[in-house]
Amino acid sequence: MSTSAKIKSLEFLDKIYVHLDSGDTLTIPYTYTPRLAQADKKLLETYRLIGDGIGVHFPEVDEDISLQGIITYKIQHELMAS
Repeated sequence: MSTSAKIKSLEFLDKIYVHLDSGDTLTIPYTYTPRLAQADKKLLETYRLIGDGIGVHFPEVDEDISLQGIITYKIQHELMAS
């Protein structure tokens, strides 16, 4: 995955699928943040990309997440799992 990748879109299924413009997809659980965990999926679908795709704003739940934060989360959790 390129470090210059940007978020292209999100998909809300069993997890949150973060689709990148590089063609890669990252997944995070809804429990990634407490506000996301408590939010109805319909509210999350009103997200908007911020910073040309370096982050996501969820206006209905007043939450922002960043691609860098997602990558850090994935690295930490994959290291813990190994």
